[in-house]
Order: sequence, then C-alpha cells, then structure tokens
Amino acid sequence: MIITIQIFLVLVVLLGVGVILATKNIIHAAYALCLSLVGIAGIYVILMSELLAVVQIMLYAGGVVILLAFGVMMTNRLRGEKVLSGSRNQLLGAMISLILFGSLVFFISNTSFTVSENLKQDQVKKIGVSFLTEHIVAFELIAFVLLVALIGAAYLAKAATDE
Repeated sequence: MIITIQIFLVLVVLLGVGVILATKNIIHAAYALCLSLVGIAGIYVILMSELLAVVQIMLYAGGVVILLAFGVMMTNRLRGEKVLSGSRNQLLGAMISLILFGSLVFFISNTSFTVSENLKQDQVKKIGVSFLTEHIVAFELIAFVLLVALIGAAYLAKAATDE
C-alpha cells in the first residue's frame, strides 16, 4: 500500500515538473510548481517527517507560489501583455541535470541511512517547545526582521505609486 502511494506521489511530482518544462505560460508553470511541491510534502509525510511536510506546504506551496503568481499578475497588468517564458541552452541544462542526477543516485546509493527511534514520536511538539524555550530570542529576532521587511516593502510600494 505504501509503495502505491509513493509511486502516486512521485508521478504527481513528475507531472508538475513536466508541465513546468512544457508550458510557456508562467501562471500555468506556477500552478504546476505548486502541484510538485504538494507532492513532495506528501513524500515527507510518508517518511514520517511531518514538520518538513507542513513547512513545505506553508512556505513553498503557499507562500512562494502565491508571491510568484501575484508578481506575474502585477507585471502582466503593468505591461498589458502576456508574460511568457522561453527556453535557452536546453542542451547545457539537460547535461547539467543528468550529471546532477547521476551524482545524487551515486551518493544516495553508497550511503547507509539509519532511523533514529527518538525522532519518531512527537517531532513537531519537540521542535515547537524548543523554539519557544531555548531559542526564543532567535525566534523573536526573525519575527522582527520579517516585520521590518514588510514595513519596508509597503513603504517602497507607496513611494512607487506616488511618483
């Protein structure tokens, strides 16, 4: 049963990647990227890494893809024409991809992975408690930096509309 689900999730990821490679419409590519990222989150769930699955969905599939879609829509509105993507250096990209894939297969097949028993239970709870006890200063600094970035972006956007 798990093998069937794994094969399905791999096919979902490959379908998304195939659409990204085949389409010239950036909005369709962004939605296909979202599909691929959700498939990868499903693979994380099967690997019993719930925290990475949640982060994958919230940050990447949610945040990055939505920002990409809004950026493309705003660019489309400013210029009044469709935003299309083109392919350049396909042979070089294919060669680099094959070299990277071969390297990954080689290193993963020559590595012995072990599962630690203490990480299987309550992984998200342990990390959440760690964030809010031992690492609270770093957690709050990150929140402050994100707030400053948000205020700066709003200020720059307002200054651009005033011109």
